[in-house]
This record gives sequence, structure tokens and C-alpha cells, in this order.
Amino acid sequence: MASSGGETVLMTTQAESDRSKLHYSHCRRFPSIFLLQAGQIIFIHLLRYFNGYERQGQMHWIFEERNQIKFVSLGNWLQSGVDMGFSTRQGGVSQQVYTSLNLGLHVNDDESSVLENRKRYLAAFGIDLDKVVCGQQVHGNQVRKVGRSHRSRGAFHLVDAIPDCDAMITNIPEVYLLSFYADCVPLFYYDPANRAIGTAHCGWKGTLGGIATQTLAAMQSEFGTSPDTVQIFIGPGIGPCCFEIKVDLASQVDENLADLHDIITHIEGDVYKWDLPDTNRQLLVKAGVNPAHITMCELCTSCRTDLFYSYRKENGETGRMGALIGLRF
Repeated sequence: MASSGGETVLMTTQAESDRSKLHYSHCRRFPSIFLLQAGQIIFIHLLRYFNGYERQGQMHWIFEERNQIKFVSLGNWLQSGVDMGFSTRQGGVSQQVYTSLNLGLHVNDDESSVLENRKRYLAAFGIDLDKVVCGQQVHGNQVRKVGRSHRSRGAFHLVDAIPDCDAMITNIPEVYLLSFYADCVPLFYYDPANRAIGTAHCGWKGTLGGIATQTLAAMQSEFGTSPDTVQIFIGPGIGPCCFEIKVDLASQVDENLADLHDIITHIEGDVYKWDLPDTNRQLLVKAGVNPAHITMCELCTSCRTDLFYSYRKENGETGRMGALIGLRF
């Protein structure tokens, strides 16, 4: 078996070919065996298909579960040595509105519970908390390049997180970027050519501020990332089904993002709905990103409060999921 262009290619030797002929001859005499084994092969390929490992060479998101910690990820990236995931709210120790895997220190949860949750989440990847970098998210568009000297900042204490930071980039192995969400849209960046990564926290303010393309531009400047080859995952966030806005913000979106299409839907009166994930997708495509290299998770955090925290759905009293990405090597 060999890998070519991100797809798995089966290489067959002459000996294997001869064995296959003998096997086929045997199965002609015993068709039930042939049908059983053919069914097993089809099942394996279907399993791989629905787990996101192969669909015409494109990336698809998966649910991964390790040590009772469930998270959204990309099988292709995991196989490439990129540890990445978007956590759910399941598998932690927090109580009440923060049940149970709250990763945010900036909400009113018990600090010791949050740190235990962070350790559990990272343990699913075999990572220690002191290898993590966190920023103080302010719904802005500032991008910070981080390295080994930044590890542990914001990991144990909110006060030493990198200030004014809604996006981070790095090309240093074992420097793990961790940011926090409860409806805002997480963006993950992976440049396989230059082995560089990034993450961006895209609320509506950051989206209007162009944080998606600012992060890409920073990776281009710092690492030589090409928009044509970079891979991007748009993780779970509030969907167009639930993100209601008023006419004043809808007008602001129309004015600032007039060249995008079908991102605002008028519901009635002064109520509109905004497709925040697709807005960021379109902005990235405009910046030169190959649409085939963008993977979107269609899960809505507001619809799925069984899986995720939602600031809007839960009236602001809720926990935070964590978007984690780091180079294993």
C-alpha cells in the first residue's frame, strides 16, 4: 500500500496477483465464501468512507473518541501528524450549566474543575497542559505568532494568556494552540508544504474584521504558506438556522461584505439570519484558497446543546469548547 496525493493506493505484486487468481478460483467453487468476503471488503470501505478517510480524495470531518473524550476532527490531519480537535461538552467534571467538559477559565466555573477538564481533553492526544498556548480572546482580528517560549501561557491561569489575541500561528512542533468557543466559528489552518498551522476565533466582529484572511496572510508572511495549497477546517459554530441578527447589523454586513452571496436571509420585520460559517468560507476563497481544500462541519452549536455549549441558546450562562491544534513532529 502506498500514498499518493493524499489518497491511498493499493500496490499489487505478482505473487499477490497469483494468490488472488487461486483465491478467485476457490471462491467460484464456494460462492457463499466469496460473497461473505466481498461483503467484508465493502463494509470496510464504507466504514472508512463515513469516518472521513476517503471520499474522492477530499477531507471530511469525523467524531473521534478517546478515553471517553469525544471531539470533532479530521482523519487526514491526524494521520499527517497534526493533533487537532474541537471538543464537545461531554466527558468532564464540571457541574450545573457547565456540565461537563467546560474548558473556559473566564466563565464562573470552578477553576480546579476547568483545569481537570483541560487535562482530560489534552490527555486524549497524549499532551501535557504545559505545552499549550492560549490567548485572551477579545473578538478582534489580531494574529500572534507563537513558539516554545509561549508554552503554558493561559493554560493554567487566565491572567498570563497572550493579550488581545483571537488567532495564533506556529510552525514549531509540540506547541499546541488552544482557543475557546460557545457559538463563534473555529477556523483551523494546516499548511502541509511548510508544516505550519494556525487557528482563528471567528465571532461576528472578528468575521467583519477579516480575521480569517488576516490569519492566512500572517501564515503567508511568516511561513511562505500558499493559499492554493493550505488546508482549512471550519468547525462547529452557530449555523444560519439559528444566528438571528437585527436590521442594523444586517445592513453593516451588506455594506462591508457586498461581494459575498447568500449570507444574509430576511426572516420577517427587522429579523435576519446570518450564515457565519459560509461567510468565512467565501472570504477565504476570495483570498485564493482552493474551495476543495476547505472542510466544513455542518453541526450547529445552538441546535445541538446535547453536544456543545451555546452562548445564545443558553442565555450566556454556559461553558466553552476548545479548538486544539498542534504539530506532533
